[in-house]
Amino acid sequence: MTDNRRLIEDFLPVNSVGEAAASEPRTKGHISTLHVWRARRPLVACRAAVYGALVPVSKFVPENGPDNKKQSLGRANAAKFIERLCKYPGNPTVIKEAQRHILEAHAERLTGETGKKVTVEDIEEGRAPRPKVLDMFAGGGAIPLEALRLGCEAYALDLNPVAH
Repeated sequence: MTDNRRLIEDFLPVNSVGEAAASEPRTKGHISTLHVWRARRPLVACRAAVYGALVPVSKFVPENGPDNKKQSLGRANAAKFIERLCKYPGNPTVIKEAQRHILEAHAERLTGETGKKVTVEDIEEGRAPRPKVLDMFAGGGAIPLEALRLGCEAYALDLNPVAH
């Protein structure tokens, strides 16, 4: 049996993500001030959550080295990457790398489900579906926005008519 857990199930550097979210601008003219949502989600926190939900724990665990240290090294590697990913507004190079991680994980899942080899290029060229993210309580749309930024197909719903 393989470890199919995602980063969000094992480890996310919530202190670092929280600090980055707190430093996100909330000034007049910023997109987040277009409409005041009661439970506004900071963009960098949503980016971390979407990334963490789609990338497996094994992505950052080193293949060689002492077995008793692999887990902690994997968590340290994940923390370093997520801290770089969760800077506002976002480094395009790091976001591109995160997109690649997500598509690699999705290609691996699709290969296992279909029994046919699926590559990142297949997904990018439309021969295989992109990962889908659904936010059933979208509000201001931070989660779907970050899912789109990370190369996913996003769907959003909300009971609040302003969101429509």
